[in-house]
Amino acid sequence: MYHLLRVIALGVCLCVSGIALAQNNADLRATLFDPVDAVLKEANQAQANILAPKSYAKAAEAYLSAEKKLDAGRSIDSIRKDLEKAKTALTEATAATQVAKVTFAAALEARADAIKADAERYAPENWKEAEVQLAEAAQKLEAGREKSAQERGEEARALYRSAELSAIKANYLDETRRLIAQARENKVQKLVPQTLGKAESLLQEAEQALSEDRYDTDRPRQLAADAKYEAAHAIYLAQILGPIMEEERSLEDYALAAEAPLQTIATALDQVPRFDKGAAPIVEDIVRAIGDLQSQANENTDRGYEIISLEEDIADLERQLGIQSERLEAQEAERLRFKKLQGLFTTADAEVLTQGNAMLIRLTSLSFETGSAKITPDNYALLVKVQQAIALYPQMAVIVEGHTDSFGSDDKNLALSQERADALRTYLLANTDGMSAFGITAIGYGEARPVANNETKEGRAKNRRIDLVLQPAAGE
Repeated sequence: MYHLLRVIALGVCLCVSGIALAQNNADLRATLFDPVDAVLKEANQAQANILAPKSYAKAAEAYLSAEKKLDAGRSIDSIRKDLEKAKTALTEATAATQVAKVTFAAALEARADAIKADAERYAPENWKEAEVQLAEAAQKLEAGREKSAQERGEEARALYRSAELSAIKANYLDETRRLIAQARENKVQKLVPQTLGKAESLLQEAEQALSEDRYDTDRPRQLAADAKYEAAHAIYLAQILGPIMEEERSLEDYALAAEAPLQTIATALDQVPRFDKGAAPIVEDIVRAIGDLQSQANENTDRGYEIISLEEDIADLERQLGIQSERLEAQEAERLRFKKLQGLFTTADAEVLTQGNAMLIRLTSLSFETGSAKITPDNYALLVKVQQAIALYPQMAVIVEGHTDSFGSDDKNLALSQERADALRTYLLANTDGMSAFGITAIGYGEARPVANNETKEGRAKNRRIDLVLQPAAGE
């Protein structure tokens, strides 16, 4: 028994000693390696492993040697020497990346685009070849062979672009082709030729869009997604219509089944749908009811701000009785002014919202021709209302914000949104009495601030907009 207790006690001591030793090793590693790890992090952020592979490999060799020596319990001086070599090589590698980023700017831009397209997954052979070429180019640059490095860099750029295009086509189009082929195999075209034909037309348009401008992936991707949807839609419709064609199900059964979803939605909105005049009147009632609910939500939000403000006023009333009544009157006047602002516009004209102390007028009916920033006479009636809105808030600064959908390149969208915002600013300055150029600014945001889903035609239409913001001027 005594012997057993001694063994257990010895085991506990060894365990405690092991924990203490492990902790000591961790502390020692942190002391020795942390300064080098900071330099390593900086080198990785600069992509030194790609742009300065020779120096980076030298650093890695010394770093791993230091780790092995630490694990083997070698002398601290020997470990420090290795770490100093690693640190020096990493510093050299990071410095070399600055030259490489200039020399290989085009190749690196192409590489970033290929990564976005997931080229490593969808075009692995082209991707690997491009990576090899870039590594060789970087090695030649490190060796001082600049001309040869530039030539290899150009080869890498071309390979990355090829990998990107292959990846885009595989990623966006192959699944759509598979669905269309499946539909063809199932003879879907006999039952729903229009829907399947639409899918094939959209796919062809997507392929053409990619060939014309591979860098605007938003439009071809959406076209391919729409084609995929129409192909799947065609397969679904064929499954529904097949039993009807085979007389296993009547047309009446199909029509009644189609009415059921509208019946469910209308009931949820506390409506009693009647289908004797078709679905169109019911759809109108549903859309109107949803609009009313959205308006009520906005009103409730505004009312909530008012209630919070009133509660704060009441809390202060005992201390500032005489002054507080003036504040309440000012708040009521502000509420009436905002109500008047809302009354200037119909729901088809614009949305009028509050953003803290600012007012947002979303000009939903303001339209421009495709690719144009010219204000047409069709918009003049709406812009008269805009001028009246600005006149209600003479002390407010005016910001004209231009926005686009996601179709088109980022640069083009940004430029177009700025041109349209500038056009409206110029129009307002020329036609609004008392407006100062310092009181109105124009900002183009391009596609950066969507308010709806860019995946649908209706959502993209909402995102192509001009927002007018009235906010307190600086210093007020």
